[in-house]
Amino acid sequence: MSKTTPTGSELLVRAARTSRRRFLAGAAKAAVGGAAAIGAPMIVGIAPVHSAKAAFEGESLIAVSWSGNYETVFRDQIIAPFNEKYGTKAETVGGWDQMVNQIKAAPEDNPPYDVIVGEEFISSTGLAEKVYVATDKSKIPNLAAVYPWFYETRPADAAKYGVPFGGGTCQLLINQSTNIKPDSWNLLWDERLAGKVTADSAAWWWTVSIPAVLNTAVPNLDEMYDWPAGAEPLFAKLEQLQVAKWFKDGAEQANIMNQEEALAAMSYSSDTFTFMLQNPDTYLAAVPADGTSGWTDWYFKIRGTKHGDLSDLFLNYLLEKETQDRFLANTLIFGARKDVAVPPQWGDNYPKSNDDYYKKFQIITMDGWAKINTDFTAMDDRMKQVVAKTTTG
Repeated sequence: MSKTTPTGSELLVRAARTSRRRFLAGAAKAAVGGAAAIGAPMIVGIAPVHSAKAAFEGESLIAVSWSGNYETVFRDQIIAPFNEKYGTKAETVGGWDQMVNQIKAAPEDNPPYDVIVGEEFISSTGLAEKVYVATDKSKIPNLAAVYPWFYETRPADAAKYGVPFGGGTCQLLINQSTNIKPDSWNLLWDERLAGKVTADSAAWWWTVSIPAVLNTAVPNLDEMYDWPAGAEPLFAKLEQLQVAKWFKDGAEQANIMNQEEALAAMSYSSDTFTFMLQNPDTYLAAVPADGTSGWTDWYFKIRGTKHGDLSDLFLNYLLEKETQDRFLANTLIFGARKDVAVPPQWGDNYPKSNDDYYKKFQIITMDGWAKINTDFTAMDDRMKQVVAKTTTG
């Protein structure tokens, strides 16, 4: 979602055209919470559970999560336990780039959602359109358990809004028949995998981020934001790939890999986890030793919500250790808390400290997104040239 801001309308148009997670996008349902807000405990998030349950019992809340598998896990592992704990009628719907547009189209005092997710791109869009409510940290005591990295990787003004929940990454996925371990992104250029590689041609910024991760001469992903001087060498590096077939969404990636048209892929953590669950003896996946690119997921309270106090309670609940542990156990996202129980699917790849987050994960920053969008058309055209030159099949 992310890392920042031409006008909100420009961002939305571009996102609608080429969404990073187009394969996750589904039309979010426009819905409005039905019950009137009930008085909250004096200190939301600190009041005893029985007091909060009495205050919020029967109240509605609509939280938008990412579409696809993420939404399913969010509903089962977060929304259902929340309703059981507080007697509420919270629900989740899946969304992507349409969320902010739908909020803008609704009356300011009657938004379709109360809380929405956003990575750096959606974070930027919502801030530009002024649809978020600044976070009252006194109502979110669990913020004390969050790694500082989440706040340190975004502008100070942006960090006043929302709460960090976790994030996702690009991962290296390899068919075990190759007898190659996914320990470096350089393997995508390895002659042993020539003509057997696949990557994303639609959300090309993540594909371009891989050679940027490998280029340690420039800090973070900064060369991506400098067109053409910094970014052109990254596209040139991609032209050295021998690609079996490029994918445009998760379903296409699955077909290419499962039919063994390709044996290695740049994949997204949500898709990677599905591969591992469905074919545990077929695939290996990892955050390579080189590190990887990724995004952070934040949840935002929406201006005009009639369920403001319940939204604060929900945001604090998202950061409870038990909540984060349940969600992580069923995904390949990373969490915001310092003390989560690391699930086995992460192996030794999970960060163990704030410094580790810097070493392992490089995000396309909000400021970076602002610069990418300045030259978006030129870079998009350049990626089309890469695809045309590298496809072997």
